[in-house]
Amino acid sequence: MKLKKLQAFFLFALFLTPGILVAQTAEEIIAKHIEAHGGAEKWEKVEALKIKGRFTAFSLEKDFTSYKTKCGAYYSDLYLGEQHVFEGFNGNCGWTIDPWQEIEYARNINSSETNVFKQKAEFFTPFLNYKKKDHKVEYIGKENVDGEEMFVLKLTREDGKSEKWYLNTKTYLEYKCEAPWVDFAQPVPAEMYFDDFREVDGITIPFFIERTFWQRDRITQIESVEINPKIDKSLFTMPKRKEISKLAFMEGDWDVKLEFMGRRGTYRERGTTESCIKFASTNLLQEKISYENGFPNNLSINFTYDAGTKKYRIAAFNDFTSTFDMFQGELKDNVLVMEDTQVSYSDKPNATRMCRQFTYIKIDSNQFTVENKVSTDEGKTWKPQARLTYTRKVEDTLSKK
Repeated sequence: MKLKKLQAFFLFALFLTPGILVAQTAEEIIAKHIEAHGGAEKWEKVEALKIKGRFTAFSLEKDFTSYKTKCGAYYSDLYLGEQHVFEGFNGNCGWTIDPWQEIEYARNINSSETNVFKQKAEFFTPFLNYKKKDHKVEYIGKENVDGEEMFVLKLTREDGKSEKWYLNTKTYLEYKCEAPWVDFAQPVPAEMYFDDFREVDGITIPFFIERTFWQRDRITQIESVEINPKIDKSLFTMPKRKEISKLAFMEGDWDVKLEFMGRRGTYRERGTTESCIKFASTNLLQEKISYENGFPNNLSINFTYDAGTKKYRIAAFNDFTSTFDMFQGELKDNVLVMEDTQVSYSDKPNATRMCRQFTYIKIDSNQFTVENKVSTDEGKTWKPQARLTYTRKVEDTLSKK
């Protein structure tokens, strides 16, 4: 009998162990929180959301549109004051076009911004399927906030960043959140408040979110939520710079006909080769091509645009000569003319140095040519040396239809 009483005592004491009570209470709170949002079963049917409304920043209220997907992708078109801002995130990495930082083109976001974009990509609550996302939750206890009793949960994301969430003990809906944020790409602490919860097709969403950090105040007022809209996935892809995108006619897989100038002043065909031209970054187009003209030449050619000089640049590495060659030029009417007359690798003038010019001419969407010319008088006159005709491969043509 004493043994049974002792066993009962230890069993009772085990259930009173704080760690076990906390774990059970946290799970119970989260379950009721998800149920208050419409229930896990209904949220599992949500693949994406399109959200439209009004966003207030720097005392100006403007329209905004956002997209969120179950896989964690996010896109938003909004205004910060008078500045038009775009944000994109594919679930792992993201980009932004933010004129406040005097950067006109898309840039990669930093680690602090990545954490913020993960928050923005959530379907309003991070507790939905939080275990699958490798988040950890700790129940801290109850606190009184603005005269209301709150459950306080500490959520730690997979990257180690933590947030403190306050859930109303009566409704189990979120009231407040304290989380890391960013201001001009720099980390800052922030507080968020949630209100005006409405039901949309059986799921409950806060239509009013206010975020404060330092002296900033941001207000999101949702006007409409569309569930499972059709989304162009290219929205989440980092856009190319406006100038480099003008070279898109060169992108693809190509069959290349090689012609070299003969002694009689006419082009002679020297066979064919292949070329692959792809965008590698927001301001970088890369070509890989090999050919023989007596000796094998393997080239890696990089095209960029320099905003300072407002000119295009080429950096070409030839493994036969084992050197980098630089060219600069302009694009007019689908004709890109690049030359090295303004590029010198010596501090001594050389009146007879060999200059080169490459002219890229768009024929149509499936063909362009490259003409190679040389000059010994610093570009006053040019003599043709070679011509390459690029024809899009059949399989590449079909993939673009």
